[in-house]
Amino acid sequence: MLMDIEPFSLVDYPGHIVATVFFGGCNFQCGYCQNPALVDVKEKPSQTSPSAVIEFMKTRKGLLDGVCLTGGEPLLSTDLVPLAREIWELGFKVKLDTNGSSLEKLQEVAPCLDYIAMDIKCTPEKYPELTGCRNSGDKISETVEWIKNSGIPYEFRTTVLPVWHPFEDLTVIRKLLGQETSWVLQQFRQPPQGVLDGKTYEAYPDSWLKEMGEKLNCPVRGLK
Repeated sequence: MLMDIEPFSLVDYPGHIVATVFFGGCNFQCGYCQNPALVDVKEKPSQTSPSAVIEFMKTRKGLLDGVCLTGGEPLLSTDLVPLAREIWELGFKVKLDTNGSSLEKLQEVAPCLDYIAMDIKCTPEKYPELTGCRNSGDKISETVEWIKNSGIPYEFRTTVLPVWHPFEDLTVIRKLLGQETSWVLQQFRQPPQGVLDGKTYEAYPDSWLKEMGEKLNCPVRGLK
């Protein structure tokens, strides 16, 4: 479900000024998710519509470079493909944030994408436990390989927490992605509004995460 639009962002699409379009609903139930309001949206009203987004973007020609389509999981929405196509046909760049679980839908929208950012939650064997989604690790590996060979600029990214990401697991992920593959480590910050499962999660010290980024050849985001 299309939920809302943020009209201006400098951080959601590296190097570009964009509007950010939020989709509600997600097939993953990651406990530390920082957007719990976008996971289960059955009882929540949408604050916008595809037609409203398009009309807004028409007023931003020459002011914005493009849009970031994020969630939740955008690929679950029937609005995604036609909306992405219409935005792209207006001449804007289109970036997609995804958990990588719906390769067929990703392939469908791919002709309209200029950038893909895919979350790597953990090592493949831990995916079912972390996401609550059976066999999700197998699907992720297939999507990773497709993205790497798609010709579309991309990045993989992992929000790192001690409970899910010991250094040994990070080295496994680096090996699976390949040494030269673009992979970003993100620092976890407990948000004031809480996370999906209501728990309080410990983060690694910034110094540790910075050191791991150097060892794994990864940039690190979110350090103080």
